[in-house]
Amino acid sequence: MKVSKILVLVFLAFFVMAGMLSATPQQAKQYLDYGNKYLKAKQYDNAIAYYGQSIKQNASTEAYYYMGVAYFYKNDKASALRSFQYALKLNPSNTAAKAMVAKLGGGAQSASASPAAQYLVTGHKYLKARQFDMAIKYYQASANVEPSAQAYKYMGTAYYYKGDMENAKAAYERSLQYNPNDPGVRSVLAKIGGGNGGGEARISQQMGVHPLLLAGLFAAAIAVLFLF
Repeated sequence: MKVSKILVLVFLAFFVMAGMLSATPQQAKQYLDYGNKYLKAKQYDNAIAYYGQSIKQNASTEAYYYMGVAYFYKNDKASALRSFQYALKLNPSNTAAKAMVAKLGGGAQSASASPAAQYLVTGHKYLKARQFDMAIKYYQASANVEPSAQAYKYMGTAYYYKGDMENAKAAYERSLQYNPNDPGVRSVLAKIGGGNGGGEARISQQMGVHPLLLAGLFAAAIAVLFLF
């Protein structure tokens, strides 16, 4: 009897450890990607469920931010605010999350919202409308007030869609100065021949993700801006 109980405990411990080991950044990215697809389709409950799974695998500011977006468009402002605040805890320089916290009246957090965040949000609106010159103007204004990886990343995206690859590369490379470990930016740089894109293959190997998948995940995240 004692032996059978010990065996049961051993098997339980094995499955718990297996579950812990299975939680990887790669799986978190895959769940994030599915969440973005459902967000794009305006299936907010499904999007939230996948973002939740992504967070369980590997909590990230991106997963919490997009979960907040899903809650926001579902009109659950309280849950949206909590998600945006968690996104800020993981990355205090997430200016988009700062702007949403300020918009939702996040108490003390709202004081942290800067003009840079407002410029960034306005830039997103112009990027969504495919008014790339105006988007670039506001992303540059955001970077002038408070330089950030996000401002330069989305500036690079605006230049990219405008067809100005030289300035796109310059903006993406500036973004990497503030967040050197952004695999999506490195993937795009590798694609367009940016000087700092060479490290992308190494990062993709470490994460166990193919470089094309990283580029696809980055494209999916950018595509969310064109939804609303």
